[in-house]
Amino acid sequence: MEAAVQQVCSNCGNPLLPDGKFCLFCGDVLAAAPDKPMLVTRASRRSNVDETLPAPEYAGFWLRVWAGAIDIAVEALAALVLTVIVGIAIKIYVSQSGLSPITGSYLTGIAFIFLLAVGAWLYCAFMESSKWRATIGKRILGLQVVTSSGGKLSFGQASVRHFMKFLSLFTAGVGFMMAGWTKRCQALHDIPSDSVVIKIAEPSLSLFGKQL
Repeated sequence: MEAAVQQVCSNCGNPLLPDGKFCLFCGDVLAAAPDKPMLVTRASRRSNVDETLPAPEYAGFWLRVWAGAIDIAVEALAALVLTVIVGIAIKIYVSQSGLSPITGSYLTGIAFIFLLAVGAWLYCAFMESSKWRATIGKRILGLQVVTSSGGKLSFGQASVRHFMKFLSLFTAGVGFMMAGWTKRCQALHDIPSDSVVIKIAEPSLSLFGKQL
């Protein structure tokens, strides 16, 4: 029998939103007991008993910070390399069209911002919805982004998670810091996409499954 959604979160005591699956304040799963965070999967067709798996080990705030720093460096470097190539093309166009060099600099700057924004979205969405379930930074530190039931994120879920990072940023960074005190170490942008960041290995320079 499915448990009814409570009116107050049993973990932190804050009021719940209508039809909510997660507490907005602590990120707890409302249908699960607060003292037993477990992943439950359906048993085989031959058995009517549910198979209960132990709860995963969630990635803490600082581990996610280091993974994010690596990803930002990767995104910025890739955008910079592409901008240099685009900048050369813009410089040729500006010289042939008679525009001022300042205009060329503006266009190059806009190209960098565009490449960084679009590139960061595609990078995060494709990597986190891939079989790796992680960006390069998370892969190096032995982390994965999965759904609350342990499944792989779809491209759409990974995209929602990425764009919701702006909400975490616009709350003066509090949305990111929520990973330090929520029950499942969820940041604000993890909750709408029904995702969690878990540890799958000890932090190491392990990008392709080998120690570097």
